[in-house]
Amino acid sequence: MRKTILVAGLLLALALPCTGQRFGVGTNAVDWLSFATLNAEASIAVSQNYSVHVGTELNPWTWRAGDPEKQLQMRQNSYWGGLRFWPWHVYSGWWAGADFRYSVYNIGGILRRDTEEGNAYGAGLYGGYAIMLTENWNLDLGIGAWGGWKQYVRYSCPLCGVITDQGGKVFVLPDARIAIQLIF
Repeated sequence: MRKTILVAGLLLALALPCTGQRFGVGTNAVDWLSFATLNAEASIAVSQNYSVHVGTELNPWTWRAGDPEKQLQMRQNSYWGGLRFWPWHVYSGWWAGADFRYSVYNIGGILRRDTEEGNAYGAGLYGGYAIMLTENWNLDLGIGAWGGWKQYVRYSCPLCGVITDQGGKVFVLPDARIAIQLIF
């Protein structure tokens, strides 16, 4: 279902008239600094003031694996798709956006010993500013939050497997971006 919506959205975006630079690809430095999370985002301008964005984050790393007292991880597979409004012109200046997200995660050992894994579904609201560095390069700064519903299992430590809690609940998480983008 998600693939069908994504393909339909991209086909619609390609059919709409647009002048200037239409495509962008980028990566978020804040995610790279968060336990070396690999990430990428692609976008397409669908008019002078709107762009469609899709992205992913991947973090398969476990740090200090095998030592239950020191092991930590922020593993995840996350996917999102959304829309941005640009008051002046797409890929330049202020923007406001919204997206839908899905994430499979396993986080533990960072601030305390317990570990949580699960699935998270939700939506986000964001705002930011894109600084044109050159004709084809942007620095994209943004802040926002995403929230929704998560199904989770919590363990007392990263390796022990002792379940302390499980279920579903509402969540809200802050999100920031300092992204470098190639616009073409």
